[in-house]
Amino acid sequence: MSFNIIQTTVLRDNCIGCGTCDAICPVDILKMDFNSIGMYEPIESEGCLDKCTLCMDACPFVEENQDEKELGKKLYENENNMLFHKDLGYFVNTYEVYKKETSERLKSASGGAGHSILKNLLEQKLVDTILTVESNDDPDKLFKFSNFKEVQELEKIRSSVYYPTEMSEVLDYVMKNDGTYAITTLPCFAKAIRLAQGKNSKLRKRIKFVIGLVCGQMKTKEFTHTLAKNAIGTDRLKSVNYRVKQDTEPASNFAFGFQDIKDGSVGRLSLTAQFDGPGKLWGSRAFTPNACNSCTDVFAHCADIVLMDAWLPNYMKDYRGHSLVIARKNEISEILEKSLDIEVKEIEYEKVFLSQKPVVDNKNAIFYGSKNIFTQLINKQKLKIQKLSNENYEKNKPEIDLLFNKIRQIQKIYSLVMLPKRVVLKIFRILKGSR
Repeated sequence: MSFNIIQTTVLRDNCIGCGTCDAICPVDILKMDFNSIGMYEPIESEGCLDKCTLCMDACPFVEENQDEKELGKKLYENENNMLFHKDLGYFVNTYEVYKKETSERLKSASGGAGHSILKNLLEQKLVDTILTVESNDDPDKLFKFSNFKEVQELEKIRSSVYYPTEMSEVLDYVMKNDGTYAITTLPCFAKAIRLAQGKNSKLRKRIKFVIGLVCGQMKTKEFTHTLAKNAIGTDRLKSVNYRVKQDTEPASNFAFGFQDIKDGSVGRLSLTAQFDGPGKLWGSRAFTPNACNSCTDVFAHCADIVLMDAWLPNYMKDYRGHSLVIARKNEISEILEKSLDIEVKEIEYEKVFLSQKPVVDNKNAIFYGSKNIFTQLINKQKLKIQKLSNENYEKNKPEIDLLFNKIRQIQKIYSLVMLPKRVVLKIFRILKGSR
């Protein structure tokens, strides 16, 4: 047996399922499919070349490969007016962005920056094709990467997706079809693309723009199925909308909408629902793949532009949503600033970092550990929940009840941890007010 991606990554439970190894394999012996926990991983057939290392060279979780910060430095350090922040990476500017038309803004996941940049890339003929995720008419594979050549087609891809997808088919399409491409990806996928571009001239020449999405953790497909069962009693779905904006709620309390494939019935769960909502599953680390424990890249260091929600107090009050954007290339800044469909304002990069600071802190605490004993206790419980949700998960009611009981234990620990801090802050406010 040849030594390849199966040994270095899959058998070590460190595969994120990006599919880059499948696409770059010269003898086509890898095939992506869902594993037992609902994540993609490569399956190997016979014929691996003994001295070939391409699948490992393109893997974002092979330790010997360059990390995302090294790759980002190589990509962007020579841009004019370049700035650097240890968490944001290299960048030329940071922005607040939202669609000018409210109806257009409400269709988007946050402020609509993603739709605008993709639309402008096509309209200005800067690329021929957009590669991104769309809904799929298959209840066992609800979303997939596809290619889009017309601006009108972009209407189908305006919401966030918290469901596993893989890039093997679209990357294979790039290698077989000349032209120029832009692709939207999560940070680890962006890293995989950059590593693959270092080994494949067609990917390097044809993929002109990598558009990154801020990420704190991925989710297995069981995340969606469990929520759907709670919302409408079934996980056989026709469609999912992960970002239903609610005009009576702040932007941070969007809802997940589900539609039954059998009778078309619909249901929704608010992110911060009091009982067993999406927020509890998300924050508890349930249904998070193990590979996420090995990643600290929140801001997609390898992407030319990075998009995120404006999780800052002043912005969260507006349910319509705002986008924050990191531009790593001057060309991207110029496209944004000349766009007619969006309001674009420069924003301090410190605010961009603060909007995602809790995500950064959480990823660092999981990866590096924490000296804070209370954070240690919470993360120990989170890792137990992560393991419980991903091992022998049967999707039946006793399993779901056990999972939510574990999550409630975390909440109790968190309340105890935060009590001393709240008391200290209250005393500080009283003392400050008495001066």
